[in-house]
Amino acid sequence: MKNKRGFTLTEVLLAVMIVGLIAVSLASLTRGAARESGVGRSKVMLRNNLSTFMRRLRSDLTKANFVTAISGPLSNSGKLITMVQNGDQDGNPITDQAVSWVSYCFKKGSTSCSGGTCGGEIYRVASKDCPSSGETVLTNGKYINTSEYGSPLVERHGFSRSNMNSLLKVQVIVELTSKPVINDVVEETFAMPNGY
Repeated sequence: MKNKRGFTLTEVLLAVMIVGLIAVSLASLTRGAARESGVGRSKVMLRNNLSTFMRRLRSDLTKANFVTAISGPLSNSGKLITMVQNGDQDGNPITDQAVSWVSYCFKKGSTSCSGGTCGGEIYRVASKDCPSSGETVLTNGKYINTSEYGSPLVERHGFSRSNMNSLLKVQVIVELTSKPVINDVVEETFAMPNGY
């Protein structure tokens, strides 16, 4: 008669322990990959929103004859950029087309973030001034109140009515208050042939 030998209790426990360790390792890897995938999707979403905003701003700036106002430091909310199309810096017509104004305004959010306030929005209005709301063109804008950034989002270099090659530097920071915090920054410099 053949000797039928089974697994010992020690062998069974050792096999269960090895399978358990492999399962825990795979679960940790899967959870980490899922978290990174979510961060990647959020970064893509922020980048797409920034690209859409910058295309819109670029289009308005290329149509503008004059940039007539650029914000200084903002305390809460206010005007970022105001530009006039088909007019001079005072809004007088310079073509046979109607004069139009475009303003980009910032509304500070209420969510506290590290180093500033996020959750703000930039909205666009066809006006010289900034009413309380308009067409939202960017959300999750971050306001940083430090000396490094003289004003949120917009900075000017060499702007004057006599300077025919004024540069407008636009820096936009967006941030999602997720875990982990996700942010993105875009910066572009525009040459304004008619100055300020």
